[in-house]
Amino acid sequence: MLAAVAMMTAMSAIAQRIEVVDAEGNGIPLVSVTTEDGVFFGKTDLNGVLDDVKGAQKVGLSHVAYKPQLITVASLQGGRVTMEDADFGLDEIVVKPKPYIVVEYYVRGFRYIGDSLRAYGAGIIPVAYDIRNGYKPKTRNVNSMGVYANKAPGWHLAEISNKTIEMCKRNNGSMTDKWVMAKKVQEEYGLSVTKDGANRWQVTNPKGKVGQIVHNGGRSYATLDAGRMQRYQDELRSNQRLLKMRKEKDYAYEYVSIYRLPDDDDGDIPDLARLVMSMHHWDQNSDKGRQRDIYYSYVVTHYYADEAEFKARSKELNQGHPYSNMTLEELQACERQHNIPALSASQLTAIQTLKKHY
Repeated sequence: MLAAVAMMTAMSAIAQRIEVVDAEGNGIPLVSVTTEDGVFFGKTDLNGVLDDVKGAQKVGLSHVAYKPQLITVASLQGGRVTMEDADFGLDEIVVKPKPYIVVEYYVRGFRYIGDSLRAYGAGIIPVAYDIRNGYKPKTRNVNSMGVYANKAPGWHLAEISNKTIEMCKRNNGSMTDKWVMAKKVQEEYGLSVTKDGANRWQVTNPKGKVGQIVHNGGRSYATLDAGRMQRYQDELRSNQRLLKMRKEKDYAYEYVSIYRLPDDDDGDIPDLARLVMSMHHWDQNSDKGRQRDIYYSYVVTHYYADEAEFKARSKELNQGHPYSNMTLEELQACERQHNIPALSASQLTAIQTLKKHY
């Protein structure tokens, strides 16, 4: 009997580890893993693995680029689960002689304190990239289509806007070179990119692995542990102030950017016009506890425009979707119109719980 108990215990321990992969068997990093009611367990590492789901029978899986799933942990073979690509894409941009490329991002923002969701926001944020000025991004306002938040953390959609602009500055067309990684980025962060199988590359710095790049289904998925990259850069520059701050806050930042792979005949299109979606995870200690911000960003549309056209479009969006004026059901209907992948059931449950305490 003791042997049987020991065997069951060992099987239970193995079952708590999950490995999340795509259709090609590549590990999917940064998959959020939650309980059925939205309590946050953690996220998969750069190999697509989460070591412990803490005895949960069912867990929800969420990622910006894949369909959400609710899985029964004990039913997995070897703890492995495959996620399907989300049905989301964009038409090719038409090149016109105008000063801006305007990209409209549909952004979802989640804030967790500890393991519980404490704030949620969503909205469209238009960003104009100045072609004549190195694709420098500019925004005019925040266009909210619905906000559901617990006011305790003092968090609102303006913070999503600030983070989105920060994301835009990083994704301004300098990330890729032949859809692997730009030499400039490699030099700045001390990175090396090496082949790691068919359509797959490993990104390392002198401290170890910091990311991966996978080409699959006409898209390029670049996932990076930017926090480790930043800390190494601080060491190279002897930036003791930032190193101290990141250490005190136990700061971590990881993200994935998904681009559409180019055709041979579309070399005039800048990289940023190929961006399809991105996801960013920030983790740090705060006076309220461990704080985790997760941002999903979908490119709804992109087009060329002049200053007047950009102003008019920004005004139109803002008038059409006044701040915090949509119910969750209305917001979901608008998302369906824009072909935005649906939230997972566990995310919806957590957001609805928030609304009750608003």
